[in-house]
Amino acid sequence: MGIRFGRVAIAAVAAEILGIIALVVIVALFGPQERAAAEAYAMRLGMWVGPISGFVFCLLGGWWVAKRTNRAEVANGFATGLAAAAIDLTLIVVSGAPFHQVYVVANAGRIVAGTLGGWFARRPRVRLA
Repeated sequence: MGIRFGRVAIAAVAAEILGIIALVVIVALFGPQERAAAEAYAMRLGMWVGPISGFVFCLLGGWWVAKRTNRAEVANGFATGLAAAAIDLTLIVVSGAPFHQVYVVANAGRIVAGTLGGWFARRPRVRLA
């Protein structure tokens, strides 16, 4: 099938780390200065930043994983999104966070985004003269 497992793992971990970094940067730039208030702000904001950044970074990750393959581009993108969703769900379970419906949507979005990234990598490349 041609799944690039090393790249899938790198892209999935990077997507999760970059999402966390995005949240930290946004809270640092726009959040309150007090620690307790900043934590509460991050919790509220995380419900938006997590799904959005997860989608964006899985889309990019799926494209990166699949971009120089000659076959199985969509499968590589799907694997990237699935791996990122598995990491995210593992972090949620390990942290003991209460279940929210947004987790289902966010992780489905990661899988769709990774798959789309693989599909974008598969599209014919336009060559400029």
